[in-house]
Amino acid sequence: MPAIKVHDLRRQRTTFATVLFLAVSMAILWWAQFDGNLNGTVALGMIGACATVYIGMLNYWLQRDKVMQDLFTAFNVRYDRLNGDLLAISKGTFEGDPDRIIIDYLNLCAEEYFWYTRGRIDGAIWKAWRNGMENWLQVPAIREVARRESTLRDSYYGLFEAVPLER
Repeated sequence: MPAIKVHDLRRQRTTFATVLFLAVSMAILWWAQFDGNLNGTVALGMIGACATVYIGMLNYWLQRDKVMQDLFTAFNVRYDRLNGDLLAISKGTFEGDPDRIIIDYLNLCAEEYFWYTRGRIDGAIWKAWRNGMENWLQVPAIREVARRESTLRDSYYGLFEAVPLER
C-alpha cells in the first residue's frame, strides 16, 4: 500500500471539510424552505455558525502544519550542527570528549520522539528519523553512551523503548 503524502492528506481534509460544510448548509436551507417553522434569519445564523466551524477547522489544520514545519526545520538545523562531529566519532577521528556530542544527539532524538508522541511530527518523518537513529546507534561509541544513558529513562521521554539499541 503506497504511503499517503502530506499534500494528499491536506487535500483530503480540506475536501472533507468543504463537503461537510456544503451538505450541512444545504440541509439547513432545505429545512428552512420546506418546514415553515424555521425562520430565514435563524437559517442564515446556523449557516454562519457552520462557516465559523469550517474556517476554524481550516485554521487549526494550517496551524498544525506550521508547527510541524517549525519543529522539522529546528530539528534539522540542530542535527546539521552535530552531523560532522557524529561522523568523526564514527570514524574514530573526533578530537575531544565525544560523550558531550553523543548526549546532545540523544537529547535531540528524545525531543523529536516527544513531539512525535504529541502528534506534532508526521509519522513518515518520524519513521525516517527513527531509521537514522537506529543507524547511528550501530556505531560502537554512540551505542555505548546510549546504553549508559538508557538507564535514565525519564530523561529521554521513553525514546529507548521506541528506538532499540540493538537491531
